[in-house]
Amino acid sequence: MTAEANAGYAVVEVMDTHERVIARERIALTADKRTFTVGRSMQADIIIGDAYCAPLHVAIEIMPEGTVRVSDLGTMNGVIVMHKRYVQGGLPGAAQALEVPEGRLSIGRTTLHVRTASELLAPEKPDRARSASPLRDPAWIAGIGALAGGIQLAYSGWLGAPRDLATTIATMLISGALAAGAWVAVWALLSRVMQGEWRWLRHAAIFLGVAAVYVAIDSALELGWFTLGLPQWSTRAAWIGVFALGAALYLHLLHASSLSRRRAAIIACIVLMGTGGLGHWLQARYQMRDVNYIATTVRIYPPLLRLRGPDTLANFFEDTNKLRDAADAKRKAMRSEDDEDSDHF
Repeated sequence: MTAEANAGYAVVEVMDTHERVIARERIALTADKRTFTVGRSMQADIIIGDAYCAPLHVAIEIMPEGTVRVSDLGTMNGVIVMHKRYVQGGLPGAAQALEVPEGRLSIGRTTLHVRTASELLAPEKPDRARSASPLRDPAWIAGIGALAGGIQLAYSGWLGAPRDLATTIATMLISGALAAGAWVAVWALLSRVMQGEWRWLRHAAIFLGVAAVYVAIDSALELGWFTLGLPQWSTRAAWIGVFALGAALYLHLLHASSLSRRRAAIIACIVLMGTGGLGHWLQARYQMRDVNYIATTVRIYPPLLRLRGPDTLANFFEDTNKLRDAADAKRKAMRSEDDEDSDHF
């Protein structure tokens, strides 16, 4: 094989903790010189400023076919290849002519990526930044979600029919904005730690977009039940909220960490089962002890939307008697619990 066939270049990239390139240097290769050194001293071919690296830490050899091999030069901390540390005198021994898959290795606290001419590059990613539809733009999603959430909060304040409607709506909007800001800030901070980027707009789009979908589905079901005159599903909002929270957690984890889709889904399900089950148990226990609690929520719609006629007066009084019986049962249960507590003392 001629010297021209063996000649070429290698590129050494220094990566940060988020797998981003912070420095890059090209090394010329010849038939007689296919090995270069890395360390902190001036004698090293590639100098890195890492206190945990030796003056001459490793020697990297590029084989003619493009394979990368590394040899430890008798250092204290050794070299890490495929998440396995090779230390001088340790088990399984120092790295000597050790093959480096994909050209990735770590010395000290520095990660290196050695690229050769034989490296296979991924295809070019399409740039959809300008051609994307508004429905895929985080800014549009966040704006639509904020508008839908504001309308829902204003409607809830009006439904309560307070005396000072403007103050109530303003208070609910400010409280909702603070809660949304706190939620987005937590995930943005996690993105900064895990991915090196804040991603404020993306997490705001996830939270507000999922909230808008939740409001739309809940309102559509509520309107459908009113229109058809069907009996209310008391736990409807809770179940839809569980699925909405799971979807939000899944999307937040995907964009805030390096987790795979499968692991993000598993973590979201575990969190939902833990927090959702505990929350449902606490809510049910609180409602059981509250004799004034009525498990119903009434929304106001125009009568013209109802396809079925109104219920009879007899059925209304029958439902009222059932509510009274349920309240009496709660009072008896509370009295029996109080009597048992007094007997213990």
